[in-house]
Parts: sequence; structure tokens; C-alpha cells
Amino acid sequence: MIQKGYGCAFGGGTIINAIAAWKGGAFATEMKTYAQVILEPDNAGPGSGNGTVSGVRSDSKSGAGIPSVSGLNLNDISMNPYLTERCVEIVFEKFDVSKSARVMTKSDIPAAGGLKSSSAAANSCVLAALDALGYLNEIGAEKSVDPLEVVKWGVAAAKDAKVTITGAFDDACASFFGGVALTDNKKMELIKNEPFDYDVLIFNPNQKAHSADTNVARSVLLKDLVEMAFDLAKDGQYEKAMKLNGLLYCGALAFSPEPALSCMELGQEFGIVSGLSGTGPSFIALFPKGKTETDVQKLNQIKNDVRSKWISLYLDCRIFDTKTCNRDAVSESLSFSEKMKVEQKDLTDLV
Repeated sequence: MIQKGYGCAFGGGTIINAIAAWKGGAFATEMKTYAQVILEPDNAGPGSGNGTVSGVRSDSKSGAGIPSVSGLNLNDISMNPYLTERCVEIVFEKFDVSKSARVMTKSDIPAAGGLKSSSAAANSCVLAALDALGYLNEIGAEKSVDPLEVVKWGVAAAKDAKVTITGAFDDACASFFGGVALTDNKKMELIKNEPFDYDVLIFNPNQKAHSADTNVARSVLLKDLVEMAFDLAKDGQYEKAMKLNGLLYCGALAFSPEPALSCMELGQEFGIVSGLSGTGPSFIALFPKGKTETDVQKLNQIKNDVRSKWISLYLDCRIFDTKTCNRDAVSESLSFSEKMKVEQKDLTDLV
């Protein structure tokens, strides 16, 4: 019988970009990446990681035999699958498993847009691999698999794949735990994680900005000011922190702040905040929940006005209307896995 595992994790937006000071903050959105891991049936099982199984290669960090994993991004089959493959390899290494496997991903999240696509891909693939091995139910504070360690496996894969500068531990924690997460990326320490409740509008120009290609030297020039923004976030002043961070990194990375400024101008009655997400090119706006029917109508009109303004700035763009997410990726993956297995579906069946 072919063993399959499924996982999913959330995209997100930036409160504090960690590149300048190694301390960052991010929040999860309802945009998701889905993953499926299929174990090849003709290889040995757990405990046989001796490099003798057909298809096992011996180029891991430790030099030990690791499984041969092939990856495929269903959104873009030309995309390098090494990140997703490495996630599965790391899980197999942790559990001394020597199986060949296939991993597939499908995502709502634009790649290289600053919207945490790499973190969502890494988390979803790690969770799918754990599900394939029967360990997804074992993740938890009182269980055998530490959830923070699971996040770190995905971060390690992202570093190996060179899709991140700091490891993006903040993005990974937000994607995994939901809500807003503040972290020290150098120490790999989760400082704060709490619910975060907003409607979210995303401006995604049709261009890519890979995090690994960022001008780090210019960003570091702003370290003291970014640290001020991080202190605001630690005090719970997330909107101010996001606004300051966005303006700082627009300057450092040569993005016009006009998408954020025009949004905040249109939404000033409700204190709507907008800023650059990640290393761009996307901008994210946080809309409060309307407390009355009148407020809801006004906020919807502001959203429409912001959409029109953003399109006038950059005709070739996509605009996503979503929400922040306070659910965790493990619970979401368990539900997703159960549904896929009951319905006997593969990732290719998802519309």
C-alpha cells in the first residue's frame, strides 16, 4: 500500500523585516500552501538509514545516507524544487528513515512576493512528510514531537536552499503557529505569539524580489531604527511598527512607498496601516473589523478605493483580499489530511 502524507501552512505579511537587526515579526494570512508526500513502496522502512537502499544518496550534511526525494511545484513545474525536497530529507534524517519519496506542492501564495511563500512551502512539506511517516498526530507541547523543532527543520531546509538570509524564523513561526509572531532569528527564539485579527488587502505587482538577492548592506544601515520598530511591536504597537518598518525598507530597497501612503491616506478615518511586506515587491494593508454595519460599508468602500488606486499605480498587478489567520498549521494539516484520505484525492485533484 502506498503511504501518503498531506500538510498545509499559511502565508503571511511582515511587521518587522529581520534582515537589518536579526529580530523580526510576521503574521499569518488565510492564503495557504498545500503539500503531498508519497513514499515509494519498494524501499526499506524506519531504522535502515545506512545508505544501502536503492535510490539513497550520500550527500547530506552529516555524510550519512539520505533518501532520494523528487519534488514538483504544481503552480510552476519549472521552479527549482530543492527547498521542498530538502524539507522531506531533513524529516527522514530526524527519524532515521531511508525511503525514496515524491513531494508536490500547490499554493495560493505568489512566489518571491514577500508573502511568506517559502516558509509556507517549507512548513507544509515538513508536515506532509511527518504525516506520511505517521507522526503528524504526535506534534505538540505534551507530545513526542516539539512543534518549535518542526519549525526549525523547515528553516534549516530554507537555509540549505539559500532562499533566505536570516532563516526567516519569524515568517516560519507565523506560518506555523498562526497569529502574529515576534522572534530573534539569530537565537532562533520565539519571543511572542498571539492572535491578530484584521482583514488584509495585498498589492502584488507582477514582478519578483527574491529575499536572497536583497541588498543587506543598505538594510543594515537602518538597524537602529528597525530595532525601534521591533520595540514598538514587542509593546503590542504592531500598526506603528509595521508603518515604520515599511517606510524604512522602502528606502533601503528602493521601492516607492506610494502604495502604502495612498492606502493610509484613503483609510485614515479608520487608522488603516500599510507597508512593504518582506523584501517586496508586495504591500500589505491591515483593515480593522467594522463594529457597525455603517463601518463595514465604509471599510468596503475604502477597500474598493484602494484597489482602484493601486491598479492606477501599477496596471500589471494582482490584488488579494484575505484575512489574518489565528489557526495553527498542525491542526489545519490534520483536517486537510483526513479530508484528502477519506476522499482518496491527490494534490493534483485540487482545483
